[in-house]
Amino acid sequence: FKKDGSGTMEYVVDMSQIGEMMKAFEDMGDGKGKKGEGLGELDMKDEVAELKKVPGIKKVKVSDKDKFVQKVSFRFADINALNAALNVLMKDSTGAQHTFFTWEGNTLVRKSNGNARDIGMGMGKEDPSDTTDMTEFLASMKYKYSFTFAEPIASTGTAEGVEKESPDARTVKVNTDFSRIANDDKALDLRIELTR
Repeated sequence: FKKDGSGTMEYVVDMSQIGEMMKAFEDMGDGKGKKGEGLGELDMKDEVAELKKVPGIKKVKVSDKDKFVQKVSFRFADINALNAALNVLMKDSTGAQHTFFTWEGNTLVRKSNGNARDIGMGMGKEDPSDTTDMTEFLASMKYKYSFTFAEPIASTGTAEGVEKESPDARTVKVNTDFSRIANDDKALDLRIELTR
């Protein structure tokens, strides 16, 4: 975030661990299927096309050299443009528009729309007869975010069990796993107060 409220964002979806696991299962098969068939490569083309139409969003770029990792980066003019972009990238299952970020004076407030929680809760629940405990698998899936500001950070408030790291006075890195997210709808909420 710059002082004027504009900034840049990079959104990364990294499914490489799952991809390697799926590839291993494919390699154990009978060899009759086509190579790469059924691996479900990431495809964010629709989201990228939508992002380019959002007012206040510019320089949308996608990096998809690795079929299991996609990075989408863009510039946002202000907090409203950022929220509109996040509604494209992290759609609410109800289709409702969500305000992810707000400024309360010098404090950036983030609230979750439940997208990540829906992903965590949905893992392994497609089949009602499946009683597999997905806790360990969900714990291996990480949700990370990093913020850098023009001004120093005074304090960062997060949910219980969320790890945070401050590599310098203007940056904070936060991470948790999907098992926590699946059990706490406020796991991704945070407050970052800046020194102004």
